[in-house]
Amino acid sequence: MGEAAEAYVYHAFGMRLGLTPFADPGLPHFLLDRYRLWKGQLNGEPVLLVAMRSQGQGATTEFIKHRDLLRRHLGIRLVLLLLASVPAAIRRQMVERQIGFLAPGAQLYVPEALLDLRERAPTRAPTANEQFGPTTQVLILASLLGEHLNGANLTKLAERFQVAIMSMSRTLDELEALRIAKPHHVGRQRRLQLIVRDRELWQAVKGRLQSPVRKVRTVRGNLPDYVAPLAGESALAHYTMLGEPRFPHRAIPAARWKHLQQTLELRTGFAFDDDDRAELETWSYDPRALARDAVVDRLSLHLSLRNDPDERVAQAAQQLLEPFGW
Repeated sequence: MGEAAEAYVYHAFGMRLGLTPFADPGLPHFLLDRYRLWKGQLNGEPVLLVAMRSQGQGATTEFIKHRDLLRRHLGIRLVLLLLASVPAAIRRQMVERQIGFLAPGAQLYVPEALLDLRERAPTRAPTANEQFGPTTQVLILASLLGEHLNGANLTKLAERFQVAIMSMSRTLDELEALRIAKPHHVGRQRRLQLIVRDRELWQAVKGRLQSPVRKVRTVRGNLPDYVAPLAGESALAHYTMLGEPRFPHRAIPAARWKHLQQTLELRTGFAFDDDDRAELETWSYDPRALARDAVVDRLSLHLSLRNDPDERVAQAAQQLLEPFGW
């Protein structure tokens, strides 16, 4: 239950509790026999979560007395009852009695901290012409490129693509609303379950995919492969028979532009004949997430060049899809 509480509060409200199981030997034995305890932090203040081992009639009334004992013994002001489920009538009763509680999937109520947070409304299904956001797109492309992501939980997916767990949760909401994925839980853990793959997935999503390129800058300076993989026409020359451009084209995540500009001492606006000149694309997601051998992936590259005004480039971009058989 502690893991479910931790995940719910972070995914729904963006707060980390940092819960650890807790059993102070100085507590009265009847409290340890009756409750399971977890200790953590809520908005910078110590918090104790208390789950009943068995729930009988009058258990809530007894908890009020036991809560006061726990406060006195441990010196912790915020003591919350952790509930696996709570009917609406019981929830109202607890609010009326000023009993703080946490019910994963439903509500976090902490009267002492003036907190009454409830699960947000179900995600609106995207309309037919909406494009995917960066996190959704990069996950879809990873699957189309052959990564086995089904069954991965939110934490693993967030770590894989270096995004917030909440962003990945919204991605699953979006995919489920579009019936590209279906709801899938193992215990309290939410997991990815795509129900369309390969050609069928491509056909379902291609109208929602967009170029990852936000801006292109002419820069001068050292851009190592591990920082900025080849992109644009340089990557296209790697995958197809198109000739190499006069100077390398590379890509970085837009979120890192200012940092890399400073740390790598990148300069802009220099003459065309500089030896260390490059065309630098800033992307809506990290190009390294799907890159191989310091070259951006075929699908992101296709999306970035499929509408290029140069017909040779656009045709070569179309060739990038040939290995997939779509």
